[in-house]
Amino acid sequence: MAYRESDLLQTLEKDMVRPDLLFTKEYITNDGVTTDTERFYESVVTSYLLSHIPDLQKGMGSAAYLTKVERASEGRNRQVTSVLTEQQTFARGLLLDMAVTVKEGAGVFGRFDFSAIDRSGKKLTLFAAEPAGTKEKPLARLLRLWAWKEAVSRRTLTKELGLEGPLALQAVLLFTGASNDRYGISARKPVDLEIKRLSAMLGISELYLFHGTHLVPVNPGLPIPGQYEKDELLSLIERDRISPETLYQKSYMSREGITSDTGEPYVKALSDWISANFDLWLRLQGSYRLVEGAWAERSGGNRIFPVVRKQRVFPPFGKVLGDDIEVLTGEGRQLGRPSVLLYDSFENPAGNTSILRIVETPETSDSLLTALLRLFTRMSLIDKNKLFKDLKLSSNTQLEGRLLLEKDSRAADLFLRDLPYLSVLMKAMGIGLAIIERDYEALW
Repeated sequence: MAYRESDLLQTLEKDMVRPDLLFTKEYITNDGVTTDTERFYESVVTSYLLSHIPDLQKGMGSAAYLTKVERASEGRNRQVTSVLTEQQTFARGLLLDMAVTVKEGAGVFGRFDFSAIDRSGKKLTLFAAEPAGTKEKPLARLLRLWAWKEAVSRRTLTKELGLEGPLALQAVLLFTGASNDRYGISARKPVDLEIKRLSAMLGISELYLFHGTHLVPVNPGLPIPGQYEKDELLSLIERDRISPETLYQKSYMSREGITSDTGEPYVKALSDWISANFDLWLRLQGSYRLVEGAWAERSGGNRIFPVVRKQRVFPPFGKVLGDDIEVLTGEGRQLGRPSVLLYDSFENPAGNTSILRIVETPETSDSLLTALLRLFTRMSLIDKNKLFKDLKLSSNTQLEGRLLLEKDSRAADLFLRDLPYLSVLMKAMGIGLAIIERDYEALW
């Protein structure tokens, strides 16, 4: 059926009496363009819903559904069973062996295959696993998941979990069976901005089930005590400023503790000094050479990168390039081991974004500060324009660095402890941390 925009909005307004059934309406399930304004139906409906969120919530009160809780591990989805048996956490939550089915009379309205809860016990995520590549329209899919979620009885779930107080609920459509190639260059399709806004407001996400080696961005940790006075510590770095490319090698850079006079963590005092003297690194000059990645792995003895290279991608940071990079000082001396290069590009409302990442694992004796300084020194020595040209990348490509940490390792604990004092400096340097995990995960 063809609609004028005013007629479409009038029909939608009438259907808002049962918003749980909106995803079944033909003007949402099918493509269409209004006959007068030539706007896509999906765009017209999405704009309307964004300004009528309270009406959506209010309309759900007229629907009557029954919530049934079952053991997720007893279901028929083998991938869900694997997730539940192989790990304890998923998507930054604690896994629950809990499937939730929403019934309408004798029939099934919707089903969530498994669940996860945050560590506070206040936010529950329901996952619905479905094969990737279906023809369902994005808005219809979003409204279907939202209707299922809103039809779930929070009281039933709270009682089942033995919790008290309000329970925030969100739902995730977890696509299964998608190719790893979607994490390569330009493989991900852009999502309409209005659809993204509506998804966020309704508590609905779409993610992909990935099984393999991937990365998880991390957050700050806590400090521990130490020995130097602040002025004493700063006098050491002032003495050595003549050679900023060697500062990461100094023993005081990896010392743990707080200053004995001001009670300030060493890492913060040093970070503040580095921030104030940032131009020292910007004046460095050096060179690089690209080396075949497999050869670099054999000579470097790193266990993680051969695995990642076989995957060809390192989610969520894109494609693993065939060449690693060796950075050379102005004197031609190699600075550190070869680093792996990851490349990603994607479309967004502002245009195309192109990112080249230099990733490396820290040395056994490294602190966060020394590993950060080593990587930043290496990045500062690189002629970025020449590197982008050699790799045949866009001239507006962004260069970033990532330090990779093994999950549950002592290095990860120490780095997270110091992260609050270095986060501002790291942002200025264009360097971040990531945790290596080897299990199932929900990734965009």
